[in-house]
Amino acid sequence: MKRTRTWALLGGVACLVALGAGPAAADPADASRYPYDPVCAWGRLANGKGMLVRCITREEAESLAKNRPLPAPSGKPEASAAPAESPPAGGPAEASVTRVDADQGKLPLAIKKLGAARDKFAQCIDNNGGLSKDAGEVQVRFLVRSSGRAEGVSVKKRVGVSSAAARCVANVVDRRSVGVPDSPLVGATVTVKFRSKNAR
Repeated sequence: MKRTRTWALLGGVACLVALGAGPAAADPADASRYPYDPVCAWGRLANGKGMLVRCITREEAESLAKNRPLPAPSGKPEASAAPAESPPAGGPAEASVTRVDADQGKLPLAIKKLGAARDKFAQCIDNNGGLSKDAGEVQVRFLVRSSGRAEGVSVKKRVGVSSAAARCVANVVDRRSVGVPDSPLVGATVTVKFRSKNAR
């Protein structure tokens, strides 16, 4: 009985020593780090699928920390590396609707109604690269039904403007009132001309 108690006491002491040695081996400063990896004190390499490849060494961790880019100072925006866009060659544009040609019959109200959107046409040019020279032109094809509104628009021709600017002009024409045609369905072309305000 005495021998059994002695062995039990020795076994208990051994367990306490073993349990106490584990946490004591870890540096308390390491445990206070966040995030703290109990397996790999300096971080780990993984294969991207959750599998540990190996732990990295302290030297590797310090090397990685030195190569990390510094954060931008707070309160100051980061300087942009992109160069500033150069202003359009022709300067701000002004627009005028010069003609509307119907395939059949006439659309006498179309020039006046589409001409009311000249500021929007000019804005299309200014917001999409401007004029590449002092003058430009966009021709837009459209259909008119008995509702008297332009539909099915497409760019027929563009001169001195970007394709994005020409598409924008076509979008302004789309669904705009142009007057009731002589026939149930008529195709037509509107010509919008642009010139630089600086060219006066």
